[in-house]
Amino acid sequence: LLIALAPAGFVVLAFMVCVSLITPRSVEAASYKMAFVDVPRAMAASDAAKQARNILKKKLAAKQREVSAMEARLKRMKADAEKRKGLTRADAVSEQESELRAKFREYQRLVEDNQAAIDRENGRWTKKITSALLKVIEEIGLEEGFTVIFGKGQVLFAAGTIDITDRVLARLNERTKKW
Repeated sequence: LLIALAPAGFVVLAFMVCVSLITPRSVEAASYKMAFVDVPRAMAASDAAKQARNILKKKLAAKQREVSAMEARLKRMKADAEKRKGLTRADAVSEQESELRAKFREYQRLVEDNQAAIDRENGRWTKKITSALLKVIEEIGLEEGFTVIFGKGQVLFAAGTIDITDRVLARLNERTKKW
């Protein structure tokens, strides 16, 4: 009896093995839960980013006042040197020009140092906010059972229903209120 059913039984057995191999994968594939986050929007719209922008704006304004004051001194020095050019000796004019060049180099260093300080501060805030944002995304992913969460920049198409940016942004704002 087994020999007579062997070809048909083999086909049925092979089919059942294939179905058992495919079905778990199909069920597994159907259970994927995906979402995406518009990271640039979340970063820009977060309360932490707004606070950072205000802090950086104040620091930049203070540094700009310092630069403007030095710039005004340079202009006065240059104007004074121009006025005295015909009235003073050649060696005194050369000394004034040398001092003016030194002050100009000092001014350039101040501008560069201030820009570097602002860039460092901006980088520090960006790193801090990015770290908090990624932690929030991970938490929401785990809490809500997402299999994968993409950044919007890597998504070619997504239904609006899987965009969790607003939830991420709300939690990020809640978490970073006291920054």
